[in-house]
Amino acid sequence: MEALTAAVGAGLYAAVGLLYWFLGRRSESLRFFEDAALSAAFVVVVHVILGVSSQIATLAGVQLNLWSSADVSACARRASETFWEASRKAVDTVLFVEAERALLASTPVTSPLASVLGGATGWSTAELGIVAIVYMHLSFAAEAFSIVSPYLFAFGAALMPIPRLRRLGASLLSIYLSTAIAMAYSLQVTSDALRGVRVPSASSPLDWVNVAGVAGENAVLLGKALTLTSLAFALATVGGVGLASAFDSVFVGFVRV
Repeated sequence: MEALTAAVGAGLYAAVGLLYWFLGRRSESLRFFEDAALSAAFVVVVHVILGVSSQIATLAGVQLNLWSSADVSACARRASETFWEASRKAVDTVLFVEAERALLASTPVTSPLASVLGGATGWSTAELGIVAIVYMHLSFAAEAFSIVSPYLFAFGAALMPIPRLRRLGASLLSIYLSTAIAMAYSLQVTSDALRGVRVPSASSPLDWVNVAGVAGENAVLLGKALTLTSLAFALATVGGVGLASAFDSVFVGFVRV
């Protein structure tokens, strides 16, 4: 789709250039011929950039086919489901802790233990509360990206070779590439963390005794994953701006050549 759109754009520039040529307006026609040539040549540049971005993703340990917006969309949907699972497990862990505290506080004999448990799990429940909220919103964002990513790729790659629309195309393609890599990396680190997360079970006496340890371990695992996820998206934001600038620099260099 994107190659066809770029080819149509190049053809339109060439057609307008021919029209001006036959009308005797040679300077204007040469400008449109130049735009047509740049449109055709920049299709190659777009494919080179996609290839380089795929190599960067591979070096980051992310297996993602950036050439296929369908694969990227599927990855974003998996990320949405994984982020939601992380949020739910954080919530379930906090609910178990609070349920045990309420149970301990219900009798005079065990009520002092409720305060002890609150002190032992205060930091972990606070951390898990943050994890639950942030991962919930990341799940919504990933679901939205799974819908718009094919359009970002198609329009970005299609518009970028067209000189008068290259800035818009570069911005769309930069958002697609940087967000896709960050999303895939975040999916990977969160999935790794979830393999070690265990929600306490009411049927397990050991979990009632060691609830502070379980909550603490879950908080560390999910907190680390969330930190890496946040870092990935922060770098993606900066990288997206850098990619757009790089695209513009490549275009300027192309014109000078």
